[in-house]
Amino acid sequence: MRISVTAALPGVFIVALAGCGSKSAETENRKQPEPVVTRPIDNPEGPPETILFFSPAGNVLYTHRQHYERVDKDCQVCHPKVFPQKLEPLNYKKALHRAAEASMTSCAHCHAVGGTAFAADSNCSRCHAPREH
Repeated sequence: MRISVTAALPGVFIVALAGCGSKSAETENRKQPEPVVTRPIDNPEGPPETILFFSPAGNVLYTHRQHYERVDKDCQVCHPKVFPQKLEPLNYKKALHRAAEASMTSCAHCHAVGGTAFAADSNCSRCHAPREH
Protein backbone atom coordinates (compact mmCIF):
# COMPACT_ATOMS: atom_id res chain seq x y z
CA MET A 1 0.00 0.00 0.00
CA ARG A 2 1.28 3.49 -0.85
CA ILE A 3 0.56 6.43 1.48
CA SER A 4 0.94 10.07 0.54
CA VAL A 5 0.41 13.08 2.81
CA THR A 6 -0.41 16.58 1.56
CA ALA A 7 -1.13 19.79 3.51
CA ALA A 8 -4.66 20.94 2.68
CA LEU A 9 -5.67 23.69 5.11
CA PRO A 10 -4.05 25.10 8.24
CA GLY A 11 -4.31 22.33 10.81
CA VAL A 12 -5.55 19.71 8.31
CA PHE A 13 -3.71 17.41 5.97
CA ILE A 14 -4.84 14.81 3.44
CA VAL A 15 -3.75 11.20 3.56
CA ALA A 16 -4.27 9.26 0.34
CA LEU A 17 -4.00 5.49 0.40
CA ALA A 18 -3.41 3.54 -2.79
CA GLY A 19 -3.02 -0.10 -3.65
CA CYS A 20 -6.47 -1.71 -3.61
CA GLY A 21 -7.34 -3.74 -6.70
CA SER A 22 -11.12 -3.27 -6.45
CA LYS A 23 -13.03 -2.85 -9.70
CA SER A 24 -14.88 0.30 -10.68
CA ALA A 25 -18.63 0.66 -10.56
CA GLU A 26 -18.48 1.89 -14.17
CA THR A 27 -16.56 -1.00 -15.69
CA GLU A 28 -14.94 -4.19 -14.54
CA ASN A 29 -11.69 -3.21 -16.29
CA ARG A 30 -10.98 0.13 -14.59
CA LYS A 31 -9.90 0.64 -11.00
CA GLN A 32 -11.99 2.92 -8.83
CA PRO A 33 -9.83 5.59 -7.12
CA GLU A 34 -9.03 5.01 -3.49
CA PRO A 35 -10.95 7.08 -0.94
CA VAL A 36 -9.12 10.24 0.20
CA VAL A 37 -8.98 11.03 3.91
CA THR A 38 -8.46 14.32 5.74
CA ARG A 39 -7.18 14.20 9.32
CA PRO A 40 -6.40 16.94 11.83
CA ILE A 41 -2.68 17.72 11.88
CA ASP A 42 -2.65 17.62 15.70
CA ASN A 43 -4.01 14.04 15.71
CA PRO A 44 -2.87 12.27 12.52
CA GLU A 45 -3.59 8.81 13.93
CA GLY A 46 -7.06 9.71 15.18
CA PRO A 47 -10.40 9.40 13.39
CA PRO A 48 -10.66 11.06 9.96
CA GLU A 49 -12.30 14.45 9.54
CA THR A 50 -13.70 13.50 6.13
CA ILE A 51 -13.48 10.66 3.61
CA LEU A 52 -13.97 11.37 -0.08
CA PHE A 53 -15.43 8.39 -1.95
CA PHE A 54 -15.27 8.52 -5.73
CA SER A 55 -18.44 7.49 -7.54
CA PRO A 56 -19.67 7.57 -11.13
CA ALA A 57 -22.97 8.90 -9.72
CA GLY A 58 -21.11 11.87 -8.21
CA ASN A 59 -18.43 11.81 -5.52
CA VAL A 60 -19.43 11.58 -1.87
CA LEU A 61 -17.67 13.60 0.82
CA TYR A 62 -18.42 11.61 3.98
CA THR A 63 -18.22 13.80 7.08
CA HIS A 64 -16.68 11.19 9.37
CA ARG A 65 -16.16 13.60 12.29
CA GLN A 66 -19.86 14.61 12.25
CA HIS A 67 -20.98 10.97 12.25
CA TYR A 68 -18.37 10.04 14.88
CA GLU A 69 -19.56 12.79 17.22
CA ARG A 70 -23.21 11.91 16.59
CA VAL A 71 -22.60 8.43 18.08
CA ASP A 72 -20.73 9.86 21.10
CA LYS A 73 -17.34 8.85 19.63
CA ASP A 74 -18.22 5.14 19.89
CA CYS A 75 -16.49 3.53 16.88
CA GLN A 76 -18.24 0.21 17.56
CA VAL A 77 -21.60 1.66 16.49
CA CYS A 78 -20.37 1.38 12.87
CA HIS A 79 -17.13 -0.62 12.94
CA PRO A 80 -16.94 -3.43 11.98
CA LYS A 81 -20.63 -4.41 11.82
CA VAL A 82 -21.65 -1.74 9.26
CA PHE A 83 -18.29 -0.79 7.70
CA PRO A 84 -14.89 -2.47 7.91
CA GLN A 85 -12.41 -0.27 9.74
CA LYS A 86 -10.25 0.19 6.65
CA LEU A 87 -10.37 2.37 3.58
CA GLU A 88 -11.57 0.83 0.37
CA PRO A 89 -13.86 1.90 -2.47
CA LEU A 90 -17.54 1.17 -1.84
CA ASN A 91 -18.04 0.01 -5.46
CA TYR A 92 -21.75 0.72 -5.41
CA LYS A 93 -23.75 0.27 -8.55
CA LYS A 94 -27.36 1.47 -8.64
CA ALA A 95 -28.74 -2.00 -7.89
CA LEU A 96 -26.33 -2.43 -4.97
CA HIS A 97 -27.38 0.94 -3.57
CA ARG A 98 -31.01 -0.25 -3.59
CA ALA A 99 -30.00 -3.59 -2.07
CA ALA A 100 -28.18 -1.76 0.74
CA GLU A 101 -31.30 0.31 1.39
CA ALA A 102 -33.47 -2.82 1.49
CA SER A 103 -31.12 -4.64 3.88
CA MET A 104 -30.15 -1.48 5.82
CA THR A 105 -26.43 -2.09 5.28
CA SER A 106 -23.59 0.33 4.54
CA CYS A 107 -24.78 3.98 4.51
CA ALA A 108 -28.36 2.77 4.42
CA HIS A 109 -27.92 1.31 7.91
CA CYS A 110 -29.06 4.77 9.02
CA HIS A 111 -30.04 6.43 5.72
CA ALA A 112 -32.83 4.09 4.59
CA VAL A 113 -36.53 5.00 4.64
CA GLY A 114 -37.48 4.59 8.30
CA GLY A 115 -33.82 4.74 9.42
CA THR A 116 -32.38 7.01 12.10
CA ALA A 117 -31.23 9.71 9.62
CA PHE A 118 -32.50 11.26 6.39
CA ALA A 119 -33.46 8.72 3.73
CA ALA A 120 -31.11 8.44 0.75
CA ASP A 121 -33.96 7.11 -1.43
CA SER A 122 -34.50 9.57 -4.31
CA ASN A 123 -32.33 12.06 -2.45
CA CYS A 124 -29.09 11.57 -4.42
CA SER A 125 -27.85 15.17 -4.24
CA ARG A 126 -27.84 15.09 -0.45
CA CYS A 127 -24.70 12.91 -0.60
CA HIS A 128 -23.51 12.84 -4.23
CA ALA A 129 -21.86 15.91 -5.75
CA PRO A 130 -23.03 16.87 -9.25
CA ARG A 131 -20.99 15.11 -11.91
CA GLU A 132 -18.82 17.08 -14.26
CA HIS A 133 -19.59 16.28 -17.88
